[in-house]
Amino acid sequence: MNDTIAAIATPVGEGGIHIIRISGPEAVAIASALFQPQDGKQVADLEPQKVVYGNLIDPANGQTVDEVLLIRFRAPHSYTGEDVIEIHGHGGAYVSSKILQLVLGQGARLAEPGEFTRRAFLNGRLDLSQAEAVADVIHAASDKALTSALAQLKGKLSEKLNTLYDALVQVLAQLEAAIDFPEEGLEFSQKQQLEQRIQGTNREIKNLVDSYRQGKIYREGLKVALVGKPNVGKSSLLNALLKEDRAIVTPHPGTTRDTLEERVRIKDIHITIVDTAGLRHQAGEIEEHGIERTRHALAQADLALVIFDGSQALDTNDALLIKEVNERRKLVLLNKSDLPTVINKDSLLKQVKSAVALPLSATTGQGLEDLHEALYQSALDGKTVGESLVITRERHRQALAEAHAALARVSQSLQEDRSEDLIAVDLNAALEHLGGILGKTFVDDLLDQIFVDFCIGK
Repeated sequence: MNDTIAAIATPVGEGGIHIIRISGPEAVAIASALFQPQDGKQVADLEPQKVVYGNLIDPANGQTVDEVLLIRFRAPHSYTGEDVIEIHGHGGAYVSSKILQLVLGQGARLAEPGEFTRRAFLNGRLDLSQAEAVADVIHAASDKALTSALAQLKGKLSEKLNTLYDALVQVLAQLEAAIDFPEEGLEFSQKQQLEQRIQGTNREIKNLVDSYRQGKIYREGLKVALVGKPNVGKSSLLNALLKEDRAIVTPHPGTTRDTLEERVRIKDIHITIVDTAGLRHQAGEIEEHGIERTRHALAQADLALVIFDGSQALDTNDALLIKEVNERRKLVLLNKSDLPTVINKDSLLKQVKSAVALPLSATTGQGLEDLHEALYQSALDGKTVGESLVITRERHRQALAEAHAALARVSQSLQEDRSEDLIAVDLNAALEHLGGILGKTFVDDLLDQIFVDFCIGK
């Protein structure tokens, strides 16, 4: 934190401009050694947040390396909370590398991945959940992902968690008062009030935990597994959804012996589709390995597309399929609707525990639009972004789940009239887990894990 860092903040390659970012106590001095403003002023005298035109000079020979624009950000009013200089030069791998080397030659150090954002967190410009949202904004691949990430970056999640955190601190203050003054103690009515407050707070935490499935879909997309017995048209459906011949299709059972993943976009949601080997009894040794991978893909999927051949009656392989998917989130499809329907739809729906079965033909495309809409609605789960706050990271889900469990123990202890000391232990644990999301409590290893996935220069 006491040295000055620098990095190219734009993607590698040719482009209209490149940006080199410098942050730290020597940022202004480094810029002063390399930049000559056209108006002759000193960099230290430049007005903050104002774009200035000038030349970038190699101090070794006095030659101009590039005509650039420079912006000075004075601490603490910068992204990192430190003195920051941004140099905007002509795009190109050589010229940007040349300027960066000159900056490093003046004493700056090459920034590590995510180090600018890490300094913003350590300097109090962002809390930890907001810092993570920076990466989510950069990597957002849909409107839903971007809207969710921006809400977190603007502090919506932080605001909610701080409110819950402060409510628990107030409860803890009452408990500690009872511990410090045992002759006063907590009366029965006080314990009832505390339990009600704990339960109310815990319900809100549980709602956030439950929102993770939705938030994960916004951030990463919906993962869908195509499952069915051999030759029901799984690979044909994958090709129809992709609008290209990606999977091999033959009339012979067992053609697909491994999983195949592809991504499509439906409206503003990314969907990863996993084509799997057909589930059937008495499969060969190689095919059996494929079936095991099918089961694994099914376990990892957010949604199963359960495909039946509508032109054939149910058989023992269909019964095996129904057993595999009965307790999973699913959409039921009756494929080959271009052929006469033989399957008993009402009987099927009772067995597979589904309200509807969508007819479609992977060959002709009939019913694909209805399938697109069903997939999209399944991804949204009946909600719209902004309608409610969601969490998008497993780290947040795990911390909130731990806080939820700790507060459940607090409620139980209050009901059983246990000592205030024991109750305070679990309450402190809940506060620690909530604080860990915000960065109020953290360890360096956690920061290393979070920021390692950032790009250099951010």
